[in-house]
Amino acid sequence: MAILRDLRGIVPVALAERLEPHARLVKLRAGQLIIGHQDHTSDVFIVLEGTLRVELVSLGGREVILADLGPGELFGEYSAIDEQPRSANVSATGGCTLVCIPGQAFRAAALASPDTAEWLARLLVQRIRLLTERNFELNALAVRSRLHCELLRLCIDAGIADNRASIAPAPTHAQFAARIGTHREAVTRELLYLHKAGVLEQKGRALTVGDVAQLTEIVRAASGDVGVIQRAAGKPRQ
Repeated sequence: MAILRDLRGIVPVALAERLEPHARLVKLRAGQLIIGHQDHTSDVFIVLEGTLRVELVSLGGREVILADLGPGELFGEYSAIDEQPRSANVSATGGCTLVCIPGQAFRAAALASPDTAEWLARLLVQRIRLLTERNFELNALAVRSRLHCELLRLCIDAGIADNRASIAPAPTHAQFAARIGTHREAVTRELLYLHKAGVLEQKGRALTVGDVAQLTEIVRAASGDVGVIQRAAGKPRQ
């Protein structure tokens, strides 16, 4: 029943009830890999506690960070749906507690009714929109503007109140670089510029954007009304 209670807060109630008999808890330590790129597995996971990183690493060792996951987020559903190998690595960045559901059970439960099938479709569409947004940034924007977009996304995720957002812990400069397809030095230069311009402050691993509206206008000037701006306008508080 405890797992059912946790699932109800994350997925539709009807889906939580169908998943509960198949669900089990998994605990991870920092650095532990839960999904490997090209693995032939199909389990679906829901994050209850902790954070994880979704990434790919090239043969030359270059890291590309695709996403960071936190409580309430679901991952692993691609292979459960299409029965293809895993598309990326997923590893814990700290201690984590996950709910694990076998892929076949998840797919059957999600597609068992129109309402839960629509929920899954909306989740996948949301991810496609984000990938489209990032693809546009990578191909059309300079490094400086890509960093601005990523900072605005992090503000939205952290929650914006009174035109301010605190990102803690913030990505390291190397992690920022891996998120936006550049090198650490370029990130360091631009964060220093934003600090001097009074847009953000950094104390240890915490970044505070003191004027989210100004950051939004910087992004708008470079990229137009892309999705990240629309989300910032529509989500002023959290």
